[in-house]
Amino acid sequence: MKNFWIPAVLMLFFFSSCSSQGSKLKGTWKVSNVETHFEVQNLPPNVIQHVKDEQKKISFRIVSDSVMVLMLDNNTHEAIWKMDPKTHVIKYYFSNQKDLINTLGTFKGNEIISESNTPLGKITVVFEKQ
Repeated sequence: MKNFWIPAVLMLFFFSSCSSQGSKLKGTWKVSNVETHFEVQNLPPNVIQHVKDEQKKISFRIVSDSVMVLMLDNNTHEAIWKMDPKTHVIKYYFSNQKDLINTLGTFKGNEIISESNTPLGKITVVFEKQ
């Protein structure tokens, strides 16, 4: 009977440690900062501001240890997410597109930082939990 408790306690510890990261992430995340590092010279300031404003429209809600809801304007899209335990990179996919895996960003401290390379240059978006 004693041998039964050791594996049971280890399994309980394992499952609680797996879900603890998800528990930290549960909630609504909104853009707190957008930085642009465009390689294209002489872009009009209104173009740069438009890019930043479009990024600020994105938010998401982590519902559980595997489900998130992406929100853009009035549209919502449910997705499956997973965080790499070593790198803290969060990836997601939509259930009807399981082969198309997207990178949301990297969880660092209390932020999720997303970096994208575009034809204009690099965009860094910082999300904070509300």
